[in-house]
Amino acid sequence: MTNKTQIIIAGAGPVGCVVGLILARAGISVTILETENDLIPELRASTFHPPTLDMLDELGVTPKLIDQGLITPKIQYRDLEVGLVAEFDHALIDDRTKHPYRLQCEQFKLTRIIAEMLKEFPHAEISFAIFLTTNVICHYPRKK
Repeated sequence: MTNKTQIIIAGAGPVGCVVGLILARAGISVTILETENDLIPELRASTFHPPTLDMLDELGVTPKLIDQGLITPKIQYRDLEVGLVAEFDHALIDDRTKHPYRLQCEQFKLTRIIAEMLKEFPHAEISFAIFLTTNVICHYPRKK
């Protein structure tokens, strides 16, 4: 890293990676510390909703997610006996969002996309196999 770290983020999950990207884009030196040896592939969430897609679009992430996901313009809830119970057509909110649909895309893809994007910033890094405790002072090995 070219700058002294200004912000340390604990965890390279979806929230940690998004916050890291926001800070890096703002020119703030950031290090994301992750206890695992790599990004976690077992993240279970798989749906991105319109407001989330709008926010991620401001960071340049949404088009990359769309490339790896499935756009779902309508959502149906069904009952085995009754059949269709409810249907939500996201076209009804197209005047309120740039993304009037849900995107089916596993969250581990989000963290991988952002990790790649963070490589563009010399003042941002993700360090793996780092364990934080409740101590106020954090000591961890730096990349050379």
